Amino acid sequence: MRKTILTLIGIAIIFGSLQVCKALSGSKKAPEKNTITTLKTVTTENVKNKKIPVEINSTGSVLAKDRMVIYSEVQGVFQRTSTPFKAGTKYRTGQTLIGINNSEFVASVKSQRIGFKSLITSTLADIQFDYPNELAKWKNYVSSISADKRLPKLPETQNENFTNYITSKNIYSNYYTIKNLETRLGKYTISAPFSGVLVEANITPGTLVSPGQKLGEFIKPGVYELELNVNASLANFLKIGKKVVLENIDKSKMYEGRVSRINSQIDRASQTIQLFVEVRSNELKEGEYLKADIKSQEIDSVYELNRKLLVDQSFVFLVKDSALVKQPISILHSGENSLIIKGIPENSQLITLPMPNGYEGMKVSPKN
Repeated sequence: MRKTILTLIGIAIIFGSLQVCKALSGSKKAPEKNTITTLKTVTTENVKNKKIPVEINSTGSVLAKDRMVIYSEVQGVFQRTSTPFKAGTKYRTGQTLIGINNSEFVASVKSQRIGFKSLITSTLADIQFDYPNELAKWKNYVSSISADKRLPKLPETQNENFTNYITSKNIYSNYYTIKNLETRLGKYTISAPFSGVLVEANITPGTLVSPGQKLGEFIKPGVYELELNVNASLANFLKIGKKVVLENIDKSKMYEGRVSRINSQIDRASQTIQLFVEVRSNELKEGEYLKADIKSQEIDSVYELNRKLLVDQSFVFLVKDSALVKQPISILHSGENSLIIKGIPENSQLITLPMPNGYEGMKVSPKN
Protein backbone atom coordinates (compact mmCIF):
# COMPACT_ATOMS: atom_id res chain seq x y z
CA MET A 1 0.00 0.00 0.00
CA ARG A 2 2.80 2.32 0.91
CA LYS A 3 4.65 1.52 -2.32
CA THR A 4 1.58 2.40 -4.40
CA ILE A 5 1.21 5.75 -2.64
CA LEU A 6 4.85 6.65 -3.33
CA THR A 7 4.43 5.78 -7.00
CA LEU A 8 1.41 8.04 -7.34
CA ILE A 9 3.22 10.88 -5.61
CA GLY A 10 6.17 10.54 -8.07
CA ILE A 11 3.87 10.65 -11.07
CA ALA A 12 2.18 13.76 -9.75
CA ILE A 13 5.53 15.52 -9.23
CA ILE A 14 6.67 14.73 -12.81
CA PHE A 15 3.36 15.93 -14.27
CA GLY A 16 3.58 19.16 -12.31
CA SER A 17 7.12 19.78 -13.49
CA LEU A 18 6.08 19.37 -17.10
CA GLN A 19 3.24 21.86 -16.68
CA VAL A 20 5.55 24.41 -15.06
CA CYS A 21 8.10 24.05 -17.94
CA LYS A 22 5.35 24.43 -20.49
CA ALA A 23 4.09 27.58 -18.83
CA LEU A 24 7.54 29.07 -18.63
CA SER A 25 8.33 28.32 -22.30
CA GLY A 26 5.05 29.86 -23.42
CA SER A 27 5.84 33.09 -21.61
CA LYS A 28 9.11 33.66 -23.60
CA LYS A 29 9.01 36.03 -26.59
CA ALA A 30 10.98 35.31 -29.81
CA PRO A 31 13.83 37.82 -30.28
CA GLU A 32 13.25 40.37 -33.00
CA LYS A 33 15.51 40.10 -36.10
CA ASN A 34 17.08 43.31 -37.33
CA THR A 35 16.99 43.18 -41.22
CA ILE A 36 19.49 45.65 -42.80
CA THR A 37 19.28 46.29 -46.57
CA THR A 38 22.63 47.40 -48.11
CA LEU A 39 22.42 49.38 -51.37
CA LYS A 40 25.30 49.29 -53.86
CA THR A 41 26.95 52.67 -54.13
CA VAL A 42 27.48 53.81 -57.72
CA THR A 43 29.34 56.80 -59.11
CA THR A 44 27.38 59.02 -61.48
CA GLU A 45 27.76 62.28 -63.33
CA ASN A 46 25.26 64.68 -64.78
CA VAL A 47 25.22 64.43 -68.57
CA LYS A 48 25.98 67.62 -70.47
CA ASN A 49 25.48 67.17 -74.22
CA LYS A 50 27.73 69.41 -76.29
CA LYS A 51 29.31 70.00 -79.69
CA ILE A 52 32.19 67.58 -80.34
CA PRO A 53 34.61 67.56 -83.31
CA VAL A 54 34.77 64.10 -84.85
CA GLU A 55 38.10 62.53 -85.77
CA ILE A 56 37.84 59.42 -87.92
CA ASN A 57 40.67 57.00 -87.25
CA SER A 58 41.03 53.88 -89.35
CA THR A 59 43.71 51.53 -90.61
CA GLY A 60 44.10 49.84 -93.96
CA SER A 61 46.65 48.69 -96.53
CA VAL A 62 47.51 50.70 -99.61
CA LEU A 63 46.95 49.39 -103.13
CA ALA A 64 48.29 50.82 -106.36
CA LYS A 65 45.73 53.05 -108.03
CA ASP A 66 46.90 52.04 -111.52
CA ARG A 67 47.19 48.27 -111.81
CA MET A 68 46.70 45.73 -114.56
CA VAL A 69 45.89 42.08 -114.01
CA ILE A 70 47.33 40.29 -117.05
CA TYR A 71 45.25 37.54 -118.67
CA SER A 72 45.80 35.71 -121.93
CA GLU A 73 43.15 35.81 -124.67
CA VAL A 74 45.04 33.49 -127.01
CA GLN A 75 46.84 30.17 -126.87
CA GLY A 76 50.52 29.54 -127.48
CA VAL A 77 53.95 29.06 -125.93
CA PHE A 78 55.32 31.90 -123.82
CA GLN A 79 58.54 33.19 -125.38
CA ARG A 80 61.53 34.66 -123.63
CA THR A 81 61.80 38.45 -124.07
CA SER A 82 64.71 40.87 -123.65
CA THR A 83 63.46 41.71 -120.14
CA PRO A 84 62.85 38.74 -117.79
CA PHE A 85 59.22 38.28 -116.80
CA LYS A 86 59.77 38.14 -113.04
CA ALA A 87 58.30 39.94 -110.02
CA GLY A 88 60.11 43.18 -109.31
CA THR A 89 61.10 43.83 -112.93
CA LYS A 90 60.50 47.40 -114.13
CA TYR A 91 59.08 48.22 -117.57
CA ARG A 92 58.70 51.42 -119.55
CA THR A 93 55.53 52.47 -121.36
CA GLY A 94 55.10 50.40 -124.52
CA GLN A 95 57.76 47.84 -123.59
CA THR A 96 56.80 44.20 -124.22
CA LEU A 97 55.66 42.41 -121.09
CA ILE A 98 54.68 39.09 -122.66
CA GLY A 99 55.30 37.56 -126.08
CA ILE A 100 53.45 34.39 -127.12
CA ASN A 101 54.58 32.39 -130.14
CA ASN A 102 52.33 33.44 -133.05
CA SER A 103 54.10 32.01 -136.12
CA GLU A 104 51.23 29.69 -137.05
CA PHE A 105 48.62 32.41 -136.67
CA VAL A 106 50.74 34.94 -138.62
CA ALA A 107 50.92 32.56 -141.57
CA SER A 108 47.14 32.16 -141.50
CA VAL A 109 46.60 35.94 -141.51
CA LYS A 110 49.03 36.42 -144.43
CA SER A 111 47.17 33.79 -146.42
CA GLN A 112 43.89 35.60 -145.76
CA ARG A 113 45.34 38.92 -146.97
CA ILE A 114 46.60 37.39 -150.20
CA GLY A 115 43.23 35.76 -150.79
CA PHE A 116 41.49 39.09 -150.21
CA LYS A 117 43.80 40.80 -152.74
CA SER A 118 42.98 38.11 -155.33
CA LEU A 119 39.26 38.58 -154.69
CA ILE A 120 39.38 42.31 -155.41
CA THR A 121 41.67 41.83 -158.43
CA SER A 122 39.13 39.45 -159.98
CA THR A 123 36.42 42.13 -159.78
CA LEU A 124 38.43 44.95 -161.39
CA ALA A 125 37.40 43.91 -164.92
CA ASP A 126 33.70 44.19 -164.05
CA ILE A 127 34.29 47.50 -162.24
CA GLN A 128 36.02 48.88 -165.37
CA PHE A 129 32.91 48.31 -167.54
CA ASP A 130 30.06 48.80 -165.05
CA TYR A 131 31.53 51.41 -162.67
CA PRO A 132 34.45 53.16 -164.43
CA ASN A 133 34.43 56.07 -161.97
CA GLU A 134 35.38 53.68 -159.15
CA LEU A 135 38.16 51.86 -161.00
CA ALA A 136 41.10 54.14 -160.12
CA LYS A 137 40.40 54.03 -156.38
CA TRP A 138 40.19 50.25 -156.29
CA LYS A 139 43.30 49.76 -158.43
CA ASN A 140 45.25 51.89 -155.97
CA TYR A 141 43.75 49.95 -153.10
CA VAL A 142 44.76 46.58 -154.54
CA SER A 143 48.35 47.77 -155.01
CA SER A 144 48.47 48.88 -151.36
CA ILE A 145 47.58 45.45 -149.97
CA SER A 146 50.58 43.55 -148.60
CA ALA A 147 50.71 40.14 -146.93
CA ASP A 148 53.01 41.54 -144.21
CA LYS A 149 50.99 44.67 -143.34
CA ARG A 150 47.59 45.38 -141.87
CA LEU A 151 44.84 45.89 -144.41
CA PRO A 152 44.32 49.55 -145.33
CA LYS A 153 40.88 51.09 -144.98
CA LEU A 154 38.48 50.30 -147.83
CA PRO A 155 37.84 53.10 -150.37
CA GLU A 156 34.69 55.10 -149.73
CA THR A 157 31.93 55.43 -152.33
CA GLN A 158 28.67 57.32 -152.66
CA ASN A 159 27.26 55.00 -155.32
CA GLU A 160 24.69 52.76 -153.66
CA ASN A 161 24.57 50.34 -156.60
CA PHE A 162 28.34 49.91 -156.45
CA THR A 163 28.16 49.31 -152.72
CA ASN A 164 25.63 46.56 -153.29
CA TYR A 165 27.85 45.09 -156.00
CA ILE A 166 30.99 44.76 -153.85
CA THR A 167 28.83 43.49 -151.00
CA SER A 168 27.55 40.70 -153.24
CA LYS A 169 31.18 39.79 -154.02
CA ASN A 170 31.80 39.28 -150.22
CA ILE A 171 34.44 42.00 -150.18
CA TYR A 172 33.10 43.64 -147.05
CA SER A 173 32.68 40.36 -145.16
CA ASN A 174 36.22 39.22 -146.06
CA TYR A 175 37.64 42.60 -145.10
CA TYR A 176 36.13 42.57 -141.62
CA THR A 177 37.07 38.93 -141.09
CA ILE A 178 40.71 39.77 -141.76
CA LYS A 179 40.53 42.89 -139.55
CA ASN A 180 39.23 40.68 -136.74
CA LEU A 181 42.17 38.29 -137.24
CA GLU A 182 44.60 41.22 -137.19
CA THR A 183 43.15 42.37 -133.88
CA ARG A 184 43.54 38.89 -132.46
CA LEU A 185 47.10 38.72 -133.78
CA GLY A 186 47.94 41.79 -131.69
CA LYS A 187 46.93 39.91 -128.54
CA TYR A 188 49.93 37.59 -128.85
CA THR A 189 52.02 40.50 -127.59
CA ILE A 190 51.13 42.35 -124.36
CA SER A 191 52.82 45.71 -123.80
CA ALA A 192 53.10 47.87 -120.69
CA PRO A 193 50.34 50.54 -120.71
CA PHE A 194 52.41 52.72 -118.36
CA SER A 195 55.82 52.72 -116.72
CA GLY A 196 55.66 50.42 -113.74
CA VAL A 197 56.80 47.25 -112.04
CA LEU A 198 55.69 43.63 -112.26
CA VAL A 199 54.49 42.49 -108.81
CA GLU A 200 53.32 38.99 -109.73
CA ALA A 201 54.52 36.55 -112.41
CA ASN A 202 52.72 33.24 -112.86
CA ILE A 203 54.50 31.85 -115.94
CA THR A 204 58.02 31.16 -117.18
CA PRO A 205 59.43 30.91 -120.73
CA GLY A 206 58.28 27.72 -122.45
CA THR A 207 54.94 27.58 -120.60
CA LEU A 208 51.92 26.72 -122.75
CA VAL A 209 49.50 29.62 -122.25
CA SER A 210 45.74 29.04 -122.53
CA PRO A 211 42.94 31.58 -123.09
CA GLY A 212 41.69 33.02 -119.79
CA GLN A 213 44.85 32.09 -117.88
CA LYS A 214 46.17 34.66 -115.39
CA LEU A 215 49.75 35.57 -116.25
CA GLY A 216 50.64 38.18 -113.64
CA GLU A 217 49.98 41.66 -112.21
CA PHE A 218 51.53 44.97 -113.18
CA ILE A 219 51.29 48.21 -111.17
CA LYS A 220 52.36 51.82 -111.34
CA PRO A 221 54.25 52.69 -108.13
CA GLY A 222 54.06 56.10 -106.50
CA VAL A 223 50.28 56.56 -106.58
CA TYR A 224 48.25 54.51 -104.11
CA GLU A 225 44.76 54.28 -102.64
CA LEU A 226 43.84 53.46 -99.07
CA GLU A 227 40.42 51.88 -98.50
CA LEU A 228 38.72 52.81 -95.21
CA ASN A 229 35.37 51.86 -93.66
CA VAL A 230 33.55 54.78 -92.04
CA ASN A 231 30.30 54.89 -90.08
CA ALA A 232 27.47 55.71 -92.47
CA SER A 233 26.14 58.41 -90.14
CA LEU A 234 29.25 60.49 -90.88
CA ALA A 235 28.84 60.37 -94.64
CA ASN A 236 27.45 63.91 -94.77
CA PHE A 237 30.60 65.28 -93.12
CA LEU A 238 32.98 63.77 -95.70
CA LYS A 239 33.71 65.32 -99.06
CA ILE A 240 35.96 64.46 -102.01
CA GLY A 241 39.23 66.34 -101.77
CA LYS A 242 39.27 66.48 -97.96
CA LYS A 243 42.78 66.34 -96.49
CA VAL A 244 43.80 63.17 -94.63
CA VAL A 245 46.84 62.69 -92.38
CA LEU A 246 48.45 59.25 -92.74
CA GLU A 247 51.22 57.55 -90.79
CA ASN A 248 52.79 54.10 -90.83
CA ILE A 249 52.27 51.59 -88.04
CA ASP A 250 55.47 52.40 -86.13
CA LYS A 251 54.72 56.14 -86.50
CA SER A 252 58.11 56.83 -88.05
CA LYS A 253 56.77 58.40 -91.28
CA MET A 254 53.82 60.61 -92.11
CA TYR A 255 52.08 61.20 -95.44
CA GLU A 256 49.36 63.47 -96.72
CA GLY A 257 46.43 62.12 -98.70
CA ARG A 258 43.09 63.30 -99.98
CA VAL A 259 39.67 61.68 -100.24
CA SER A 260 39.38 60.57 -103.87
CA ARG A 261 36.21 58.44 -103.89
CA ILE A 262 33.23 57.73 -101.61
CA ASN A 263 31.03 54.70 -102.14
CA SER A 264 27.35 55.63 -101.95
CA GLN A 265 26.31 52.09 -100.95
CA ILE A 266 26.03 51.26 -97.23
CA ASP A 267 27.14 47.86 -95.99
CA ARG A 268 24.04 46.28 -94.42
CA ALA A 269 25.90 44.25 -91.83
CA SER A 270 28.28 46.91 -90.45
CA GLN A 271 26.37 50.06 -91.51
CA THR A 272 29.57 51.55 -92.90
CA ILE A 273 30.56 53.10 -96.21
CA GLN A 274 33.77 52.72 -98.19
CA LEU A 275 36.08 55.71 -98.33
CA PHE A 276 39.12 55.83 -100.63
CA VAL A 277 42.09 58.06 -99.88
CA GLU A 278 44.69 58.78 -102.58
CA VAL A 279 48.28 59.20 -101.44
CA ARG A 280 51.36 59.88 -103.58
CA SER A 281 54.78 58.79 -102.40
CA ASN A 282 57.70 56.88 -103.88
CA GLU A 283 58.58 55.60 -100.40
CA LEU A 284 55.39 53.56 -100.01
CA LYS A 285 55.08 49.92 -101.03
CA GLU A 286 51.90 48.14 -102.06
CA GLY A 287 50.35 46.30 -99.12
CA GLU A 288 51.89 48.59 -96.49
CA TYR A 289 49.55 49.41 -93.60
CA LEU A 290 48.75 53.03 -92.82
CA LYS A 291 46.72 54.69 -90.13
CA ALA A 292 44.43 57.48 -91.32
CA ASP A 293 43.27 60.47 -89.29
CA ILE A 294 40.42 62.44 -90.85
CA LYS A 295 39.24 65.55 -89.05
CA SER A 296 35.52 65.83 -89.74
CA GLN A 297 33.04 68.55 -88.82
CA GLU A 298 31.61 69.07 -85.34
CA ILE A 299 28.46 67.23 -84.28
CA ASP A 300 26.03 69.07 -82.01
CA SER A 301 24.18 67.74 -78.93
CA VAL A 302 26.24 64.58 -78.46
CA TYR A 303 28.13 62.94 -75.61
CA GLU A 304 31.52 61.20 -75.57
CA LEU A 305 31.22 57.86 -73.76
CA ASN A 306 33.83 55.42 -72.54
CA ARG A 307 33.50 52.14 -74.49
CA LYS A 308 33.38 50.15 -71.22
CA LEU A 309 30.09 51.77 -70.22
CA LEU A 310 28.20 50.38 -73.21
CA VAL A 311 25.51 47.85 -72.22
CA ASP A 312 24.20 45.24 -74.70
CA GLN A 313 25.78 47.11 -77.65
CA SER A 314 23.21 49.93 -77.71
CA PHE A 315 22.31 50.92 -74.11
CA VAL A 316 23.78 52.71 -71.09
CA PHE A 317 22.80 52.64 -67.41
CA LEU A 318 21.20 55.76 -65.91
CA VAL A 319 20.07 56.24 -62.32
CA LYS A 320 16.49 57.41 -61.79
CA ASP A 321 14.74 57.39 -58.38
CA SER A 322 17.67 55.37 -56.94
CA ALA A 323 17.23 52.56 -59.50
CA LEU A 324 19.07 51.58 -62.65
CA VAL A 325 17.42 52.36 -66.00
CA LYS A 326 18.61 51.10 -69.41
CA GLN A 327 18.72 54.05 -71.80
CA PRO A 328 18.84 53.30 -75.58
CA ILE A 329 21.43 55.32 -77.51
CA SER A 330 22.62 55.87 -81.08
CA ILE A 331 26.33 55.47 -81.83
CA LEU A 332 27.43 58.16 -84.29
CA HIS A 333 31.16 57.48 -84.25
CA SER A 334 33.37 54.75 -82.84
CA GLY A 335 36.86 55.73 -81.70
CA GLU A 336 39.69 53.67 -80.28
CA ASN A 337 38.60 54.01 -76.62
CA SER A 338 35.45 56.11 -76.77
CA LEU A 339 32.15 56.49 -78.58
CA ILE A 340 30.29 59.59 -79.67
CA ILE A 341 26.64 58.90 -78.92
CA LYS A 342 23.28 60.57 -79.03
CA GLY A 343 20.13 59.84 -77.07
CA ILE A 344 20.96 60.58 -73.41
CA PRO A 345 18.63 63.23 -71.94
CA GLU A 346 20.31 66.38 -70.63
CA ASN A 347 21.25 66.31 -66.89
CA SER A 348 20.61 62.57 -66.62
CA GLN A 349 22.61 60.66 -64.00
CA LEU A 350 24.96 58.43 -65.97
CA ILE A 351 26.81 55.51 -64.39
CA THR A 352 30.53 56.23 -64.80
CA LEU A 353 31.90 52.78 -63.89
CA PRO A 354 31.02 49.46 -65.54
CA MET A 355 28.41 47.32 -63.75
CA PRO A 356 28.74 43.76 -65.06
CA ASN A 357 26.02 42.43 -62.73
CA GLY A 358 23.70 45.38 -63.06
CA TYR A 359 20.11 45.06 -64.27
CA GLU A 360 17.21 47.41 -64.93
CA GLY A 361 15.33 48.23 -61.74
CA MET A 362 18.27 47.42 -59.45
CA LYS A 363 18.25 49.67 -56.37
CA VAL A 364 21.45 51.66 -55.93
CA SER A 365 22.84 54.53 -53.93
CA PRO A 366 24.09 57.16 -56.39
CA LYS A 367 27.18 59.22 -55.59
CA ASN A 368 27.77 62.22 -57.82
